Amino acid sequence: MLRGALLWVVPLIGLAQQDVFFFEKNVAPILRVNCHVCHSEKNLTSGLSLETKESILRGGNRGPAAGLIPGAVKQTGPLKMPPGRKLSDEQIAILEQWVNAGMPMPAALIKSKRPGADHWAFQPPKRPNAPSVRNAAWAKNPIDLFILQRLEKAGLNPSPEADKATLLRRAGLDVIGLPPTPAELAEFLSDSRPDAYERAVDRLLASPQYGERWGRLWLDLARYADSDGYTIDAPREIWKYRDWVLDAINKDLPFDQFVIEQMAGDLLPNPAIEQLTATGFHRNTPSNYEGGIDFEQYRVEAVADRVITTGAVFLGLTLGCARCHDHKYDPVTQREFYQFFAFLNNVDEVDKEAHRKDFNKPFLPLGTADELKRYHAWEAQLQALENELNQYKDSIPGMGQIQDPGVIERDKHIDAHRRRMPKITRTLIMRELPEPRQSYIHLGGDFTRKGAVVVPGVPAALPPLPGTGGRPTRLDLARWLVDRGNPLTARVTVNRLWQKYFGKGIVDTENDFGIQGEKPSHPELLDWLAVEFMERGWSQKALHRLIVTSAAYRQSSKLQPDAKAVDPENRLLARQSRLRLDAELVRDAALVASGLISLKVGGPSVYPPLPPGANSVTQVKREWNTSQGPDRYRRGLYTFFQRSAAHPALILFDAPDATVTCTRRIRSNSPLQALTLLNDEAYFEFAQALAGKMLKEAAQNDPARLGHGFLLALSRPPTQREQARLLKLLSAQRDAGKDDKSAWTALSRVLLNLDEFMTRE
Repeated sequence: MLRGALLWVVPLIGLAQQDVFFFEKNVAPILRVNCHVCHSEKNLTSGLSLETKESILRGGNRGPAAGLIPGAVKQTGPLKMPPGRKLSDEQIAILEQWVNAGMPMPAALIKSKRPGADHWAFQPPKRPNAPSVRNAAWAKNPIDLFILQRLEKAGLNPSPEADKATLLRRAGLDVIGLPPTPAELAEFLSDSRPDAYERAVDRLLASPQYGERWGRLWLDLARYADSDGYTIDAPREIWKYRDWVLDAINKDLPFDQFVIEQMAGDLLPNPAIEQLTATGFHRNTPSNYEGGIDFEQYRVEAVADRVITTGAVFLGLTLGCARCHDHKYDPVTQREFYQFFAFLNNVDEVDKEAHRKDFNKPFLPLGTADELKRYHAWEAQLQALENELNQYKDSIPGMGQIQDPGVIERDKHIDAHRRRMPKITRTLIMRELPEPRQSYIHLGGDFTRKGAVVVPGVPAALPPLPGTGGRPTRLDLARWLVDRGNPLTARVTVNRLWQKYFGKGIVDTENDFGIQGEKPSHPELLDWLAVEFMERGWSQKALHRLIVTSAAYRQSSKLQPDAKAVDPENRLLARQSRLRLDAELVRDAALVASGLISLKVGGPSVYPPLPPGANSVTQVKREWNTSQGPDRYRRGLYTFFQRSAAHPALILFDAPDATVTCTRRIRSNSPLQALTLLNDEAYFEFAQALAGKMLKEAAQNDPARLGHGFLLALSRPPTQREQARLLKLLSAQRDAGKDDKSAWTALSRVLLNLDEFMTRE
């Protein structure tokens, strides 16, 4: 039955012999003129297509098309169709005869064929053969053959390899997010072995800082923050998830398992604490706990965010465009959005006022055996007090509970007990409900307007879920995402890594592999990398090494005039790209240059110096207790991230706001960035420390000290012109009465503000 619309359909149990000629001559013209304008496979108004037998029986967003009322076809109801005109009695009789005969149709119209399903990204990747090239000696690995083929076709030559110092600084900033120290640089420059660079790359990949660098980029995707968001924006405990990400990347946990544990670690057999912690991926959603809210509204918003994030991060699809209506371009219907929604709709939530004070919802307590023992004892006492209160309330009739002295006293006692909660580390996790929630299509995206019931499923344009033997779960979805037959996940992942190394992905629209997305610049290379990634056991380290050791990556970033004319955007990669460092890496590079950096890995977030008043915009003013000791000099990755008032030194350098998933950071250039590097308390402190290193570690003359400063900040010596200008600045500072420490601090502020300092060449 199409509720309130054209067809009230009851196919007879004993179907008459199909008469395709009758359909084509009599039925098809009626449907084509009166129905298909709005209800076809191309125009799925209200999710309904009357073009195929399968789609008619499936029905639309308001419910199934096959109903229970005899009489076959009637044009009735408040939304009777087609609008504005009435079918003749003869037309209704024809449709009724067709329906009663079992809706015979040509074979081509029995099953639905989704327009757009033949899009290149929805086809499984196949490993192409590496192409033949004229200058094969240039290639270091198969990646280069695909790059060189396009260059030779365009009449271009690749750029020369960058010098060794530039290569080491580039690889350090890309692989571990840190520039080399002068000692590391000197060791590399003196290594004359033919595989010296490969050895350096292997050292970087084995460093614990590798997990920090690439973990920070994964946290962008996970929309990680240390607060809930919305106007209250209270602090949240989830840094253990961040630790899990760093550890998993450092251990090179196969990417398929990396995905499964984050999407559904709680549903694995006998999940370990680490696998439960991993599910924090979808607990990074902003949460609203303001007084008077509709808990269901914000629960639904959280689930929708998880659908959108899953689509962007793993599939490179804009699934959110199908939340309110069928996707305008990609073969994803609104029904399919809510089928996907149904996978993620069964998680335990703070979804009513009474749950606000539930300390385990949705937290996992962590700690030593003694800490957990004390915590669970406290929890049992709290439960006993609440049971006692509920029993007492049951003995008081009606509204008398509100003013009853016994209730008031017991409430105070319970609140006091809550405040005595033992100090214990907790982390947000996902927990599946014992019984799944009913999921519906939300008509117009409005959670209060429930349409047809849906069960978990994936878009029909993609491969089906493997047989599950029952209602599919989040674990089934997770395994489907990394199934070798899924055409998107491996492509999307290798493209995102490529984007970080070259500035743009092979597919420039890294978050949209759909029909409106850009076509790949090197489609064969993309598929080769995707298959290689899977066949190497989903090893991210192996993929990183493959890219970083390629000749394409090692090229100089200097612009070639002939390439600029042919390929102004460098899509063919006749050179490497110059890239402004990410926000956290600007801080990290300054910490390395100054010698202040603490390389402790993991742990709670820290509080580096914050400009006065920077966090006063939050609804509830919170103290920023500036960290002292080594915590003051932790990497930018660990800076406490308040969604409503993030640290200015991060936001000014384009760190994402963590409200939604971020698949690519923008790169801006603004005066505020320069002012931050010059005047921010932390950067002034870095400049003072850098000055101290130049004065202490170099020979007692100004040129030697300046040369050491260049090695610390830029991994190279100064040119004669640079040396002359900066020594002139130093002289001017002294002439103004500045002591040596102050004069060299002024010079250090210049070094830390250079474009070259904050740029990966």
